[in-house]
Amino acid sequence: MNINKLRIFHEVFVTGSITRAAERSYVSQPAASKMLANFEDEIGYKLFERSNGKLIPTDEAMYLHEEVYGLLQGVNHLEDSIKSAKNNRSGRLRICSIFGPSYQFLPELIAKFKEINPGVHVSLHLSGCSAIRQGVASGQYQIGLVDKAQSSSKHDSAAFDMTCYCAIPADHPAAKLENITLEDLEGTPWITLDSENATTKALKRAYINTELSMHRSIEVHTTIHALSFVNLGMGVALVDALNYHYFSSLFNMPNVVLRPFEPNIIEPLEVITSNLNPLSGVAKDFYKLLIDELESKKGIVLERSL
Repeated sequence: MNINKLRIFHEVFVTGSITRAAERSYVSQPAASKMLANFEDEIGYKLFERSNGKLIPTDEAMYLHEEVYGLLQGVNHLEDSIKSAKNNRSGRLRICSIFGPSYQFLPELIAKFKEINPGVHVSLHLSGCSAIRQGVASGQYQIGLVDKAQSSSKHDSAAFDMTCYCAIPADHPAAKLENITLEDLEGTPWITLDSENATTKALKRAYINTELSMHRSIEVHTTIHALSFVNLGMGVALVDALNYHYFSSLFNMPNVVLRPFEPNIIEPLEVITSNLNPLSGVAKDFYKLLIDELESKKGIVLERSL
């Protein structure tokens, strides 16, 4: 399989134009058209349909692109590594994370690491847990941060249970309390993550144990979205230790108050590496810094599975 054909396919996929794909690939428009046509001939089906002057991906192209994009990332990483070795640079660090740690925690940590290691090229990616686990196992990423799950034979891991706090509107009666309990929130709607999230499940169990009625009014994808709704007075939400730590410096949400919450509910976080591909010296240094930084954060209790 010719890698240049895959690159043309990717560029047409993201631009919807042969002309733009050719420009971005530094080839002529006829050459780009020929490569795409040859690629379609090789695989035996059409990848694009023309509509209103744009090339629209077919269902088959939508399915194929995810795999092609991952392959191209791997090739680009390889090319960068070859150039780095030739130029005596200090190496490359590839990290992939779920949204929460990538918002402020990892950028701050990477900045600290780069001060000590200015020659290291760092790439930080954002993805879902399954893609991160697969990427770490395949060597696409050296370090991954994911929601804690069952142990895997493909990964080494350090697992963290991060204490959750209650985010509550400032004008709510319970906001005046030092600690908030379920009883203090009776009748108050919750803004939660999806039903399969560990914190949502733990919150549901807590309500069942107390025989109180839980009212979930809004479901969101990230804690940051939940905080926005709390700031609008739409209900209360759980906030993990990392977001709690950075709340004052990151968010302008004057109507949100954070308080310790009972019962104790934790947000699980797992730092994973491949047990088949040893970490480079650069990656080992960053991994140690990452673990030390997580251990130091208030409200975090460490469990290790190495």
